[in-house]
Amino acid sequence: MALTRTPSRVRSLLAGVALAALVGAGAVVLPHVAGATPGQPTVAEVTAKLDKLSKQNEVLAEQYNKATAEVKAQQKAADAAQQQALTAATDFDKARARLSRTVTAEYESAAFSHAGALLTSSDGQNYLDALSTLSLISTHRAEIVSQIKSVHTRAETAQKKATELLAAAQKTATALDKQKKKIEADTKKFTDLLTTLTATQQDAYTNSGTVPPAIGKIGVGKAPTAAAQRAVDYAVAQVGKSYVFAASGPDAYDCSGLTMMAWAGTVSLPHLAASQYNYGKHVSFTELLPGDLIFLYSPITHVEIYVGNDLAVSAADEALGIRYVHPSQDMGDWAGATRLA
Repeated sequence: MALTRTPSRVRSLLAGVALAALVGAGAVVLPHVAGATPGQPTVAEVTAKLDKLSKQNEVLAEQYNKATAEVKAQQKAADAAQQQALTAATDFDKARARLSRTVTAEYESAAFSHAGALLTSSDGQNYLDALSTLSLISTHRAEIVSQIKSVHTRAETAQKKATELLAAAQKTATALDKQKKKIEADTKKFTDLLTTLTATQQDAYTNSGTVPPAIGKIGVGKAPTAAAQRAVDYAVAQVGKSYVFAASGPDAYDCSGLTMMAWAGTVSLPHLAASQYNYGKHVSFTELLPGDLIFLYSPITHVEIYVGNDLAVSAADEALGIRYVHPSQDMGDWAGATRLA
């Protein structure tokens, strides 16, 4: 997931940095960035744009993950339909071969015609037996013909389905590629906007609301189960790594990619925050335990993993990477939490 933070927290921090710089210099507080020339955007303007891009990229990144999952499902269904078509085609060939053998046998033997049966029978009962055999052969032939028609229809239907599913997957993949390029373009806008801030302001922005990787005495909590503890340990080990949308490790993650991999081996989570919300048992903020997943925004576009003591590991944006955050500071965006084990 892309570019996640608490806008109010960022705005107040950046405004404070700018104010301190101006007051320390004995200057009148102006709305422009310290040291900026007239016409440059103010800190508030840059921050507002960054917040807007952050939210847009969040939505885009989750849509990208959802579309990726859809392409995989469509491709899998197309492969299955293609296999059904191949099986049906093989059955068709076998049925046609059986019909050919039956017809050949019927017309090559004199006993396989009404006249032949009459001429070769030694008595009336023998003739009736021959006619009975002919009737069975005729019935068998009709059954084979019917089977051939059925198998042929099944083969055509399966092939048509496979073709349609493959076309749908290709269409989704094309749209997915456009979406990826849009996310990359928006990310560039974000990084370009960051360069309009002073070095001090950039540092304040990238550290806004975060908890230093060395959390010292705060520490993480003890998870209630071995599975949850493994998830917590995994998430903590990723702190400091990079954020990349649609990534799921081992060197970079997006939000749902991180939580998916943290719980891999215990729960098979989809690579989509909104879908992960439907797993496990829903719990309130006051019930949070290490290993629980926390979801933000409506609709849900962000997920992070709680590790105890008002700390969560969050895969945020490219500037912030994977970091510790305080869930209590994001209650305005709270969407819920789940316990997986």
